[in-house]
Amino acid sequence: MSEDKVAPGHDLARDTKGWSCYTTPPAESLELFESARARCPVAHSSEHDGFYMLLDHKDVRKAMADYRTFSSEPQVLRPMLPRKQIPALEMDPPRHSAWRALFSAAVTTATPAAMEPFVRQDVRRHIASFIGKGSCDIVAELAEPVPAETICHLVGIDDDKVPPIREAALAMFAAQGDPEEFGRRQAVFGALTVTEVHERRARPREDFLTSLADVEVEGRSLDDNDYVVLLSAFLGAGHHSTTSAMASLIYEVFSRPDVRDLLIRDPGKIPVAVEEALRLRPPFFGFFRRTTKAVDVQGVEIPAGKDVYMGWAAANRDPQIFECPAEFSIDRPASRHFSFGFGIHICPGAPLARMELCVMLEELLTMIPDMRIESGVPIYQFGGGDYSFIPELHVSFAPREA
Repeated sequence: MSEDKVAPGHDLARDTKGWSCYTTPPAESLELFESARARCPVAHSSEHDGFYMLLDHKDVRKAMADYRTFSSEPQVLRPMLPRKQIPALEMDPPRHSAWRALFSAAVTTATPAAMEPFVRQDVRRHIASFIGKGSCDIVAELAEPVPAETICHLVGIDDDKVPPIREAALAMFAAQGDPEEFGRRQAVFGALTVTEVHERRARPREDFLTSLADVEVEGRSLDDNDYVVLLSAFLGAGHHSTTSAMASLIYEVFSRPDVRDLLIRDPGKIPVAVEEALRLRPPFFGFFRRTTKAVDVQGVEIPAGKDVYMGWAAANRDPQIFECPAEFSIDRPASRHFSFGFGIHICPGAPLARMELCVMLEELLTMIPDMRIESGVPIYQFGGGDYSFIPELHVSFAPREA
């Protein structure tokens, strides 16, 4: 192939001055994904000691379904930190199954319906706290607290202990790129959460934390470090990502009066709006895998032992799958997005998150249907790996009594 053409596995870093998802703003990352997709079937970056990127829907789906070739071990984020593996998420079978069972016990098929009254009550309470002001940062006053409260309801943490645990978790996740600071902040988070487990061991309740207090996995009892990592995973998946999804959903709906009015007239379309916001604005842009053997992807030979990036955000905008992929469409057919992952590592809390998103939107459309976005087009940021989020979103509406 001549030098003026792009070879398979073309090094994206040559064109982007050392591109990295963790330092490039999310909007620019999406543009780079499309540039890479147009140039070659499988791109390559020299960042993080080098990795390949899968960007097409079919390639991501196939790889995510093949854990034997694309391993989740040792870690799914880059750069790798000196920490324990995240239970289940960063494990392959057979270890994966035992740890996954802990999450599956917390979020069953009955969980969304059982949790819905608590979520609805929390959403209404937070809206009531700012509805009389006529404006607010809706990320800080609604999207941040509700998912944390939901996870705390789920595992059994008392309401008065939610704020310090939530803040400790957010601080820990924000330090993903700094190993020393991450360790310090994780110790603060651990001191708060492990105390809860110890209290359940001394004074059992009918809650999930009590079930964790004496559980055995892989033939041993869990220790304090296990509890820290396990509860970090619960809050990271159940709070962090849902907060991002809520903020994106609010922006996508309330920045479009026609969509907002349609959903008010036809609330049955709310789940469609939820899926479209998730597709267009995934909380995580993707995770890494490591090849266990050489594999060919669209003519690109990826050797064994190489890191491969599963580009969820790129796959969610694959024009071969989604017509006008960069547009928010309330009429889009059933969405096959990867915002909750795919395969054996698909997010076990996805049904719970979907319920939270639907309930939040239902209540906003009922209680403050005239809400307007005042922040303009939001600027997304990366924080803690490939986590994409809106840090603040200012809205206004006619003040009214709760």
